[in-house]
Amino acid sequence: MKLTRTLLLGLKEVPNSFYYALRIEFLFHSNKLEGSTFNRDALNQLADKNIVSGIHTLDDVIETRNSLDVFDFIIETLDEPLSLQLIREYHKLLKNGTSDDKKGFSGRFKRIPNMLSGLDEIKLAQPHEVEPLLLGLIDLYNTKKASTINLYELSYFHSNFEKIHPFQDGNGRIGRFLLLKQCLENNIDLIAIDEKYNKEYRDALYESQLNGNYDKLIEIFKRCQDYIKSKKDIIFSSNEALKNLKH
Repeated sequence: MKLTRTLLLGLKEVPNSFYYALRIEFLFHSNKLEGSTFNRDALNQLADKNIVSGIHTLDDVIETRNSLDVFDFIIETLDEPLSLQLIREYHKLLKNGTSDDKKGFSGRFKRIPNMLSGLDEIKLAQPHEVEPLLLGLIDLYNTKKASTINLYELSYFHSNFEKIHPFQDGNGRIGRFLLLKQCLENNIDLIAIDEKYNKEYRDALYESQLNGNYDKLIEIFKRCQDYIKSKKDIIFSSNEALKNLKH
């Protein structure tokens, strides 16, 4: 799907348009990977009517609601070069009002070393390493021409971002938001990590971080692209949007 900022912002003004179908599809899977208890219907109710249905933790409610705003902000800032400040803004918006926000973690890089449970062999960046490592990763990405950005480049960035693990919490969601931004900006078919690939996705991510082999992660990205393509309602509405834009 070749989507532009102008098209998406235009569709944002149209109720029940492709924009909202895509937002729910992306957020449902990304949030589910982090343990959110919102199903599609509950997420739709929250998005459309600001109604919370079901039993959820307060943080899950707040962060899920915030993720809708982050998605919108991602679209609004398409084509704005990646920077430390922009990534911090995404995180601040995601964590606003949560318990992490009250602890002073919102929009700030980690100040306490963190680790991946059960994966001691993967050494995450120490707090003092975050800014130089992340800045190097961003600079490397920003210097590449759009025509050279492919799934390898995206897998390299995503894997290394998650290994830096710049925030105290919320790294997975922010990493996938960045992946969304990168796909849209580089005319790459969208990647929404389907929850059924959760284990394979994490295994592939860890292998790339341990061995520098991105093949399995690229394969997961391709499967997730195929998943989005299989969503006939999203594909139909996007094609209709593109067609109507021409008239």
